[in-house]
Amino acid sequence: MRSIGVEICHGDLRSRAAIEGACRGVTTVISTATAMGSKDKTLTLRAIDRDAQRVVVDVARESGVETFVYLSVPHYLPASAPMVAYKRDIEARIRTSGMRWTMIQPSVFMEVWLSRDLGWDIAAGKIVVPGMGTEPIGWISIVDVAAYVVRSVGDDQFSNREVPITGPQRLSPLDVVRVFESLTNRAFTVRHIPRPLLVIGSKVMRPFNEMAATGMAFMAAVARGETMYTSLQQQLGLTLTSVEEYATRLVASL
Repeated sequence: MRSIGVEICHGDLRSRAAIEGACRGVTTVISTATAMGSKDKTLTLRAIDRDAQRVVVDVARESGVETFVYLSVPHYLPASAPMVAYKRDIEARIRTSGMRWTMIQPSVFMEVWLSRDLGWDIAAGKIVVPGMGTEPIGWISIVDVAAYVVRSVGDDQFSNREVPITGPQRLSPLDVVRVFESLTNRAFTVRHIPRPLLVIGSKVMRPFNEMAATGMAFMAAVARGETMYTSLQQQLGLTLTSVEEYATRLVASL
């Protein structure tokens, strides 16, 4: 990164002094930080996604930052999920900050949801699917979301608006399983987690484990599919990564 002129500033997001140092002399802040998925037990959603992000917004405003781009979550996710509640809190804070803002709200990241961590063990041919797995989803690549984030900086089309981002195809989880079966020329074993179990589990876990509660709520939402649409995404017409392209690269790396 340094070879292309990127200045790297290391710091703890829980330290106001570190955030002040990172924002000093900066005109644009792109905030993507989340504790979701962290193995460090001290990095909680409350500490990072709410408290630390609040400080980031406040320090950015006080430092004279002009543009704030925030990686958030789509509105089809339940507001009761802890991470979603914190995201909405930060969005509200950004809107009233006086800075030019953009909320990028991507759908399901294929690199995350089609990974072994979430039950997609491609090498073993074993898949875990929330619900029936028949509802379509607009799977999107993290790389493509990054392209939208970069495009939003300085582009007035993104100014002071929420931008839902979805993938180029709407495929159900079982459709995606068939893609991998075709590429590997083998039949996969699919295990289903009943959606009601995920809904109940999310409610039960909420007071004790916000990450687990959020994960279950997200899986329950994905089980129902998504119907995101944004006219801006259609107008921009960026070339996006298909599930087949991602799956092909993943299978080749095994």
